[in-house]
Amino acid sequence: MWSTVILRWNARSMCIGLAIVLLLALASASSGDRQREFKHCVSSCVKADCSENAKPLPLRLQLLFWTCESNCDYKCQRKLTSKARQPGKHSHAIHQYHGKWPFVRIFGVQEPASVIFSILNGVMHLQSWKLVRDSVPKIHPMRRWLSLFVVLGSWSWFCSTIFHMRDFPLTEKLDYFSAGLNVLYIFFLGMVRALRLGTWRETRVLAIACAVPYCLHVAYLSFVHFDYGYNMMANAIVGLLSNVVWFIVTFQAYYNGQPFWWKPAVLIILTDLAFSLEAFDFPPLFDTFDAHSLWHAATIPIVSEWYKYLVKDAKWDMHLEQQRKG
Repeated sequence: MWSTVILRWNARSMCIGLAIVLLLALASASSGDRQREFKHCVSSCVKADCSENAKPLPLRLQLLFWTCESNCDYKCQRKLTSKARQPGKHSHAIHQYHGKWPFVRIFGVQEPASVIFSILNGVMHLQSWKLVRDSVPKIHPMRRWLSLFVVLGSWSWFCSTIFHMRDFPLTEKLDYFSAGLNVLYIFFLGMVRALRLGTWRETRVLAIACAVPYCLHVAYLSFVHFDYGYNMMANAIVGLLSNVVWFIVTFQAYYNGQPFWWKPAVLIILTDLAFSLEAFDFPPLFDTFDAHSLWHAATIPIVSEWYKYLVKDAKWDMHLEQQRKG
């Protein structure tokens, strides 16, 4: 029965992943970019506002690298979005521009909700450092890997924060590469736990097996072709493998009589459900909260629960070891 449930869930996760890839493909050719009215608006704005004698942008915008041209682009997005919402129009469709919804910026920040939720996710990782260092014994092999999880998780959400503050090719790549590394590391943690790898000698083969494909993946996207669909599919495949590994950990915990054996399976399912919000793309509520930002919001409590489980699991593992020796 359990195997059937897992197969069904993984199939559903694959469908969600494919749906997201399709959404990304559609977003890459945003309907707003093709609007003649939008192109004319930007062109007129640049001619009117971006002359040599034009008034400089406010400091808060300059600090986030807004230029006169990019500011015109933003103003035209907001102008056409407001116009589309006016009553009496034949079409009230809200368009995407450059693959994004036309959010209202705050102090120059492009996607304020995603920025706030990314920061809060990073805080969940950072505050877990003390929990890991104080609660997991130094002799337990998972201590070093959980400490590294704090570092990589914090870095991933820092990159997410700066990407959502301002979308540039560099911040985009940092966000995608760090997110991919985080997905891969969760798979690595599950493998270490499932195989009961203790020493570095036992773990290094797995570490190399994960590091080499990741480096090749980053090199391909950086120097050959930045393929959004391929990147998303690669992350989806690693995520599905991670699901399988953590369900194996769940079965092992059940077999060993762990009272909280069910928790990794529940956390995996909750993580997948949070990620599935990406498939429900809709114009942002209050011009701020879209599906992507809500996905980031949903993961905040899940991150904290993952650390609580991993620390508790390490303690239980020590308890079993002491029982065997006793």
